[in-house]
Amino acid sequence: MAGILLACTREAPSTLPEPPDVAAPAPAPAQMSRLSVPLEYDFTAVLRLVEQIVPTSFGSMDSVKQMGDNDRRHYAFEASREPFTAFADGNLLHLRATIAYQARGFIKPVIGPTISAGCGQGMERPRLVVELATPLTLTRDWHLASKARVVRVEPASTEPRDHCDVSILHKDVTEQVVGAARAGLSAHLPNIDRKVAAVDLTRQVTEWWEMLARPIKLAEGVWLTLGPQRLSVGRVSGHSKILTVPVSLDAHPLIVTGLTEPVVVAGPLPALARDSASDGYHIIMDGIVDYGTASRELSAALGAESFTASGHTVKLTRVTILPQTKGRLALSAVFTGAASGTLQLVGTPRLDRAHDVITVPDLDFDLQSNSKLLQTYSWMKSDALRTELRKRARIPIAPVLARGRALLLEGLNRKIGDALTLSASVDSVTVRGLFVTRDGLTVRAEAKGKAGVSVKQR
Repeated sequence: MAGILLACTREAPSTLPEPPDVAAPAPAPAQMSRLSVPLEYDFTAVLRLVEQIVPTSFGSMDSVKQMGDNDRRHYAFEASREPFTAFADGNLLHLRATIAYQARGFIKPVIGPTISAGCGQGMERPRLVVELATPLTLTRDWHLASKARVVRVEPASTEPRDHCDVSILHKDVTEQVVGAARAGLSAHLPNIDRKVAAVDLTRQVTEWWEMLARPIKLAEGVWLTLGPQRLSVGRVSGHSKILTVPVSLDAHPLIVTGLTEPVVVAGPLPALARDSASDGYHIIMDGIVDYGTASRELSAALGAESFTASGHTVKLTRVTILPQTKGRLALSAVFTGAASGTLQLVGTPRLDRAHDVITVPDLDFDLQSNSKLLQTYSWMKSDALRTELRKRARIPIAPVLARGRALLLEGLNRKIGDALTLSASVDSVTVRGLFVTRDGLTVRAEAKGKAGVSVKQR
């Protein structure tokens, strides 16, 4: 049963007989709910992988290369890379490092020995800035996916110190060093993608999945189950040092009642799906106004004033509500004054959504139960008296709805284990139906709102 016992009290009138076997029908399944589960990914692990793959030195002064198609001009360079720094920008992870290098140019004259000159042999070596970027996302089998590319390789500044102008060659060899560094980085991109693809998040996500399946206790004997069905991923975004992977949880949350915690077996972690439109959560909840509470409400409302019919005045001292078949209620009203006794009335409860009350607009005398009484006091069959009773027979449901909202807020805003924090708002609670049951008047409502689960990496 999807429901939540929200009665203000479980006390019933002492005169309440065994009610008929009536119960609210099982609710129709609510539409699929969606909870936001943004995974904030610390990309330190990816940074370590790239540090391992991309060498810290490029080239060698012993490796002399020809400049273009001129076989009399050559150069050699040697570079060292500082550690990468990382930052997120939009859906990309950027990795940036500075390369300091030295270079030497060689020229072989037509006559005479080879002449050479270079740069970077002193303390101040020319510098290049290199930057890689890759979008990070998740595959269907919960692995990271990367497609790294070289964003830029260029001098660190426009100052002369960051350019290598070899005078004897009448040539700035900075461009050749940049090209060689770019080629060296590009050669390692497939390795970066392969290493990143080996990062498997299945174990962590399975642990979160099983936590989300566990029942959440709302009150004594009342439990909320989220009913996780699938996970889907949207477009990754990032800022500073954090990448946020927007995962959405599709679920069928239910509120169940029982003396013991419901047994829920989490299904296997599903393959990750692509994201689609999201519209928050939907939870069906049943609030019960028990007959003891309803009887006291009506006793207070109907006993506040006297009733006059055909010149005779009576006062109701107590009202007891009893369930009847076919969705009806029986009101047993004890009165004193010009007449005394117990009057039976029967009617079908209805919801007044505009005022959040239950009314009985067709409330009428039970002629069979009241035959002797009405024969003695025929004036009590007055239309005016019946109209007044219908008008005042109002049972508020706002406390029940407020209690349901409060329990949901408490249940949907809490920590789940050490890694998950559930947070939610209740945007609306809309009454969907009213049923006469053995326990009381069951007000069925649908709660809607937004909910999310933040994941703390460990």
